[in-house]
Amino acid sequence: MRSSPALTGTAADRPGRASDWRLALRLLRELWPHRARVVVAGALYLPLVATQLVQPLIIGFVVDRGYRARDLDAVAWWSGAYLASVLVRVLVESGQSWLLQELGIDAVTSLRARLFAKIQRLPMSYFDKTPLGKLVTRVTSDTESVAELFVTGSVSIVGDAAFLLGTLVLLLAVDVPLSLGVLATLPLLVVGVAWFRRRTRQAFTRVRAALSTMNATLQEQLSGMSVVQLFAQSARMRARFDEHNRAYMMANREAIALDAGVFSFVDAMATVATAVALALGAGLADAGALTLGTLVLFIEALARFFLPVRELSNKTTVIQSALVAAERIVELENEPERIERPADPEPARFERELRFEDVRFAYADGTEVLKGVSLAVARGQRVALVGQTGAGKSTVLKLLPRLYDVTGGRITLDDADVRRLDPRELRRLTVAVPQDVFLFAGTVGDNLRIGKASASDAEVIAALTDCQALDVVEQHGGLGGRVLERGQNFSLGERQLLALARALLADPPMLLLDEATASVDRLTERRLQAATERLLAGRTAVVVAHRLSTVERADRIYVLEGGVVVEDGTHAELLAKGGPYARFVELQRLAEA
Repeated sequence: MRSSPALTGTAADRPGRASDWRLALRLLRELWPHRARVVVAGALYLPLVATQLVQPLIIGFVVDRGYRARDLDAVAWWSGAYLASVLVRVLVESGQSWLLQELGIDAVTSLRARLFAKIQRLPMSYFDKTPLGKLVTRVTSDTESVAELFVTGSVSIVGDAAFLLGTLVLLLAVDVPLSLGVLATLPLLVVGVAWFRRRTRQAFTRVRAALSTMNATLQEQLSGMSVVQLFAQSARMRARFDEHNRAYMMANREAIALDAGVFSFVDAMATVATAVALALGAGLADAGALTLGTLVLFIEALARFFLPVRELSNKTTVIQSALVAAERIVELENEPERIERPADPEPARFERELRFEDVRFAYADGTEVLKGVSLAVARGQRVALVGQTGAGKSTVLKLLPRLYDVTGGRITLDDADVRRLDPRELRRLTVAVPQDVFLFAGTVGDNLRIGKASASDAEVIAALTDCQALDVVEQHGGLGGRVLERGQNFSLGERQLLALARALLADPPMLLLDEATASVDRLTERRLQAATERLLAGRTAVVVAHRLSTVERADRIYVLEGGVVVEDGTHAELLAKGGPYARFVELQRLAEA
């Protein structure tokens, strides 16, 4: 089955960026894969509309032919017909509701999956500027609002419109002068509903924005709870969250007031129309131009005429909420994927040399971190990057697997610009071991197999043994042991050992290592050094080095200062120069003394 077209367009958190009609059409495209159920649910409106229209006719007939003529058999027969129409309506509505609920669940599931896939393709620069709580809102709350439209809107809006038209035809067929008198109230109804619709749209825009801000604040404070508690800032952070929580409450109150207002307005207009019909009908009946049964039929049909109007006004809340959510979904789906797969990618291979050629890079805020870095790494060579904090060492590691793209110069693998390679194939050639090791909630085995899902238990245990981390895993319940969110039930040193074992298991041609500088005990420090050496043995590696032992074993050392390479060479060559590297070594020896 074909997948539904992606939502496209321009959107923002404020209204007016995309028209309601274009957004509605894009939302309806989500229903294309489920068109069979949509057609069946729509077809079920035929018996629903028929039963709704026939009931006033039955009531009018019973009044004129039954009660006035005292034909009790006719009253009993038509009463049975009326009950049968009610039963048909209940059964059809139940089936239609089930179909629409199923449709909504399936449609939102595919939409949510597509949004998550989109998020995975976005560059790291997007996450640098976007609070994670807002992304969570897009994928959860916003998609739920769209699902609610599919369930309570979509097909039912068409059905309500059909019932409205059918009832209007019935009113005109019963009595044209009486119908025209009642319909004179419609312009006021249309203007009022349009005003409420516009205000409701604005209110729900504020609701969704307030929800995103509140979720972003919640996510940030939960992630930084240890800092909040260490600095005794619970009261201050609680006040900050309460401010956003209250803003969300106030935005919701406005939306609720408008929702109640539009329903009351439509109800009031229905009462006015009924009063007009009674006044005009009484005069026509007195003149003999209208029977009592016909007047009752007209009043009953008029009441049913306002039922879909009430339903449509009730759906205004759902529709406006869904349109605002759709704007935000469109905004996410339109976010450019700057790290794109080339249309005709070159083969990704690393057999000879990695080169940085006059590489420049600036983050989203415009701060240039690398200002013309050139370096070379031959296959099988170990290269160390050293320098002060902020020199650009870790940025070099992020550029090679294209977590970010260079803003100047180029990076090549075997003379092929990495931007001409498929990012997925490029990343299979490298494994990065960052300082801040991230473990996913799940099992120890699942975390270790991230780089090699097919690894057997024996392979995993061998990697753990080589990295001196097997006892760590056994202490936490073995490969099936639970890992809590972000690996918080593992110490920093334990997480670093697991990260080294994970990289060893993946067995990449090239390793990118941001050597840990965390304060750990002497035993763990020695284990980390031994595990690092086991991992680096015989591999091409680019290491942001902090330990002197790691630097000394490097085949070539590049010293960075202020985003440029100030010197490079072997350990002995750089010591002989007596420059920045020699000072770095002296400081390291003093620190280790």
